[in-house]
Amino acid sequence: MNALAKIGKYEIVGELGKGAMGVVYKGYDPAIQRYVALKVIRKADIDAGDSAAVLERFKREAQAVGKLHHPNIVAIYEYGEDEEYAFIAMEIVNGRALREHIRSGYRPELKEFPEILIHLLEGLEYSHIQGVVHRDIKPANVLISEMGVAKISDFGIARVETSQLTKLGEVLGTPFYMAPEQFSGIADERSDIYSAAVIVYEVLAGRRPFDGQGAPLMKKILEDMPPPPSSIEPRLPREIDAVLLRALAKDPAQRYRNARQFAAALLQAFESRGRLSQPMPVPQEGDDTSPLEGGVAEGGTISGRAAVLRRALGARGGTKGDANGAEGGAGVASGGSAAPAISVTRRPALLFIDDEERVVNALRMLFKDHYRVVTATSGEQALGMVRRERFHVVVSDQRMPGMLGVDLLREIKALAPNTVRMLLTGYSDLAAIVGSVNEGEVYRFIHKPWNQDDLMATIGEAVTIAIALEASPPPRATAKGDEDLTIVVLDDPALARASREMVGDLARVEHAATIDDALRLFAECEVALLIADLESRRVDNTVLFKVLKREHPGTLVIVATKASDSELIISLINEARIFRFVNKPVNLTLLQSHIVAALERYHSFKQAPALMKTQKARVAREVGDTTLGRSIAEALRTIGSRFASAFRG
Repeated sequence: MNALAKIGKYEIVGELGKGAMGVVYKGYDPAIQRYVALKVIRKADIDAGDSAAVLERFKREAQAVGKLHHPNIVAIYEYGEDEEYAFIAMEIVNGRALREHIRSGYRPELKEFPEILIHLLEGLEYSHIQGVVHRDIKPANVLISEMGVAKISDFGIARVETSQLTKLGEVLGTPFYMAPEQFSGIADERSDIYSAAVIVYEVLAGRRPFDGQGAPLMKKILEDMPPPPSSIEPRLPREIDAVLLRALAKDPAQRYRNARQFAAALLQAFESRGRLSQPMPVPQEGDDTSPLEGGVAEGGTISGRAAVLRRALGARGGTKGDANGAEGGAGVASGGSAAPAISVTRRPALLFIDDEERVVNALRMLFKDHYRVVTATSGEQALGMVRRERFHVVVSDQRMPGMLGVDLLREIKALAPNTVRMLLTGYSDLAAIVGSVNEGEVYRFIHKPWNQDDLMATIGEAVTIAIALEASPPPRATAKGDEDLTIVVLDDPALARASREMVGDLARVEHAATIDDALRLFAECEVALLIADLESRRVDNTVLFKVLKREHPGTLVIVATKASDSELIISLINEARIFRFVNKPVNLTLLQSHIVAALERYHSFKQAPALMKTQKARVAREVGDTTLGRSIAEALRTIGSRFASAFRG
């Protein structure tokens, strides 16, 4: 298969790994300009007697995972088959399998419970709720992204609750991690919990509960009790022994009922020594790896999610979230390499671009203790850096010789669409600012000269978003019709009528004559998008925009305006997270494209609530303390349960 250049619509870019069932390639989808991992089986390589069963199992993986949308499960995009090959196109994870980290010496410090193990159990809990039992949970099938996000891969022998494909007595799995009942061909959610418990034991204690081969190994799994993990690793709290021995019980009925219960017990055991506080040690790149059997991750390291966010947010604290790989997440650990584990944590990477040396030097000094900081003094130099390595956040000056900042960020978006891009500006022309927001080049604007505290907070927010992106499922290629979603058009009945025609069945469009009418609709409906006129004669809509993004950050806002005040527009971008701007008179074709983009973004928030939370705005006191601001906030808080249920993970 070395000569394979294309399969289906995907161009073959390189090889990521080999496994028992075939080869995993890095592919490229030219239609939507996205890299994927392609798990490929050549039919000629399968024994004729096994062909039907192998291909059915392969297809079953796509069917099982295709219904799952969770940050800790590798996403499946497509199953395809022709006369020569069968393939699955899936998400690419920038990192490596947990197995490779363990082999290269990874050991957590045990000052905290490792976040990657919580990710594993969160993914299992979701999978089980959806009726999918994995049946082959093992370190090779747990992919770790560069920023420490664990994703479960390889559902090739999964059983779907409604499937009749798995026969009683069919023994499938990996012996070290198989539950006792699996040797008899029986498996359910508690079998996955047992396998996950073996991984937890191995990571915490530095060895598996049982070792050996063949019949002696099976006898141990069926009959013996494992040694208490704290007797092997004295740094562990004694409370962990009872938790793991229960999860490893021979009788499934004696184990935890679900993965969530198991995770809660593990965390409670560690809390006996204090809250999570320290970063995990990380293996570095450099050693040979060969990702096998289903997931492929592109070169990376393990880091604690909570620790990364604490570094990102500094003294402000923060919430859970994770990061997005430059090529979009994945189902295969791609040819990275790993050296023996050492106590270093990979830090989020920032790129600052300014043609004044004193500016980039000041920025380097300000952030070097919290992040990996790289600087460039020209657009050309910055583009070269982005082609060679991945950055989480890119901040560019606007006025530079040779290339304006908005043009540079537009090119960086094309090269690395998952960076969070920001413009350092002393207020450029308004058209460039609005254009850069509408086209998605710029997330925020940083005023020049900057306030140090505001700048650090803004960079922290941007890093948090970059981290959260990696854990989120890939966005939908097109907005999906959803009659339960509502778009509210405020104070412009003509625009409401036009929007209703353009949206069709993508969502319901309602007109609100006043802010009170809009708040009533928020109470009655799941409002995905608010469209409003900035220059309303009835009330100052800017207060509504800002308070809304604080109380319900998942709702997107599109603003129609003829404003020429660049300072006002930038304040709305920074403080109200305005999604898009449209000039008046409104170009309806442009508005339609913005609406579709907003609905896609809203769907991605529902799939990844942690990402939605990063959109929450910080409202200035002079806005929040006004009579109108307090009134809007109080009304929105009373209807918060609707949004909580819409975004419940």
